[in-house]
Amino acid sequence: MTRFAALSLSRWPTDRRLSSGAARPDSEDAPLVLTLAGAGGERLHALTQNAEAAGLAPGMGVADARALAPRLVAQPADPGADRAALERLARWCGRFSPWTAADPGGPGLDGVLLDITGCARVFGGEDRLMDRLVREVRALGLEASAAAAPTIGLAWGLSRFAAPAASRGWVTAAGVRGVLDPLPVEALRIGETAGKLGRFGLRRCGDLFAIPRADLAKRFGTGLVRRLDQAMGVEREVLDPLQPRAGLRARIRFAEAHQTLDGVKSGCARAVERLCRELERESLGLTRLRLTLYRVDGQARDLVVGTARPSRDPAHLSRLVSERLDRAEIDIGFGIDLVEAAASLAGPLCGEQADLSGQGEGEAGLMALADRLTARLGEGAVTRPDPGDSHIPERAARFVSLSGKAPAWPKRRELRPLLILDRPEPAEAVAEIPDGPPRQFTWRRIRHRVARAEGPERIAPEWWRMKPGEGPGRTRDYFHVETMEGRRFWLYREGLYARETDRPSWFVHGAG
Repeated sequence: MTRFAALSLSRWPTDRRLSSGAARPDSEDAPLVLTLAGAGGERLHALTQNAEAAGLAPGMGVADARALAPRLVAQPADPGADRAALERLARWCGRFSPWTAADPGGPGLDGVLLDITGCARVFGGEDRLMDRLVREVRALGLEASAAAAPTIGLAWGLSRFAAPAASRGWVTAAGVRGVLDPLPVEALRIGETAGKLGRFGLRRCGDLFAIPRADLAKRFGTGLVRRLDQAMGVEREVLDPLQPRAGLRARIRFAEAHQTLDGVKSGCARAVERLCRELERESLGLTRLRLTLYRVDGQARDLVVGTARPSRDPAHLSRLVSERLDRAEIDIGFGIDLVEAAASLAGPLCGEQADLSGQGEGEAGLMALADRLTARLGEGAVTRPDPGDSHIPERAARFVSLSGKAPAWPKRRELRPLLILDRPEPAEAVAEIPDGPPRQFTWRRIRHRVARAEGPERIAPEWWRMKPGEGPGRTRDYFHVETMEGRRFWLYREGLYARETDRPSWFVHGAG
């Protein structure tokens, strides 16, 4: 049976500010409000409990509010930051269910939705799960209530209109009809339509069942009927999770929060070991490992570790995770009580053919070294050359990250210098004949006299790469030259004399 839980955060904007310490008033009993620009100036957007006790209400002007509460502390609201923080809290709630979603709705309507189907047995029953959910969220300094029900709509309504009055701060419902009837129509998530229903005396959800659906849809719109069907379970409503369920992952929950990096590393190693066992069952290896550290204060930190080729070696992966943790300088805060290791990218793990001596090709050791260097130095710090689809020297190769099997390089007979510049640098050269090799050239303000020259190697422009309106480019004649001092250079003449240009240009492209 499908079960959903809804977490209601009735004062999310102000609670978030107060828990972070950024908006704490000088006096604890001073009313705090958050404001937004509205018609006629700044108006109240979110209020603390003592601000409401002082007679303030959302939508009231700041000047009128100060007349009622002279000690009022007013600060500008930041809805964008509230939504981002709510998403982080929803990720933190992943400790209770792998399916979570932020549910921003404005002050009094903010919350988190969870699909807890099959999760209750992990906590010893649904009651224990809900009790732990509310306790741990309230420990973060948030005013919270929750409800569990067979549908999202019913759980949402119960969490806001029934759970706040419950002694434990949460309620559960096994069925729908008898539980939904006494709830106010606002519990159906219908916005301004609730006010229209109230003017007709329809204030409870049970009042709507006596009216034909066609009449409800004609008078109040199809949105009302749809929400009613969703709450009843007649129309299925699916939770859109914040993050997709990881196919392969492992979690380690600590009995007590770890406040030392060594303790966190130990838990991460255990999670990686469990994940490798899952990979072995599926005959897979991972190339990207996502490690998530959950702090007790509601913060979650993600770290990513990559491998050059699929791996499920727990010792190797644990070493990469340890080095990544050292480099990341994790802020443990008040402690980390849950770690999760997930295979973000996985693929078939191919065996390595051994020779007659029992030794492999040796590539595994090189890839392991590359993984360690990448974990220590960062993504993009360790690369390998990769052949490019071009015969122009500066585009004939590129450097890419180490992943997968090394490509097969095409067999070339052309001689290339040890050093090739990323961009050819201009030079001034003198040749005996217009299309002959250089006799001397000046590069970087130094003049070189040529003792020997080999070439030319002619490279035509890539006309298929031309952009509209551009010319076809010029032909290059490359020469290998050796100077009187014994230095070797690779330079080219751009443009065929009398056919493409009357004054060809010279460039130095390599040395050695």
